[in-house]
Amino acid sequence: MVFRIYSLIAFLFLGFNVISAQGNLQFVQVIIVSDVVQTVPSGKVWKVESYQQHQVGVATNLPTNSCVELSRSRPYVIDNYSYYNVEGAGNGNTSFSNVARNNFPFWLKAGQTVKTSCPGDFLSILEFSITP
Repeated sequence: MVFRIYSLIAFLFLGFNVISAQGNLQFVQVIIVSDVVQTVPSGKVWKVESYQQHQVGVATNLPTNSCVELSRSRPYVIDNYSYYNVEGAGNGNTSFSNVARNNFPFWLKAGQTVKTSCPGDFLSILEFSITP
């Protein structure tokens, strides 16, 4: 009987610690990331709110990697993978294909890296600390 009581107390103690170990988010600052790689610090998470491209023309929305080609959308880079923020192209009567748009916001965890392709572009980010 005594063993059961101690087991129950131990179980409840561990259960409450697991439940409360998730932590809370506390706003720290707004971060603007451009073409220099930034890493999410330990104990933090980043909420990427938007991607602003310096200039985009309306002639085409096919993507490009060149900063000189201002009439096309350019990628932002997360963990060395390129992501394009483009809408569907064409209306079915052209040779353009539809391309899915990346939705905002999205979250990055500690250790992930992010940057834009060009100096004039930027990502708007909210930084949060994880508090117990």
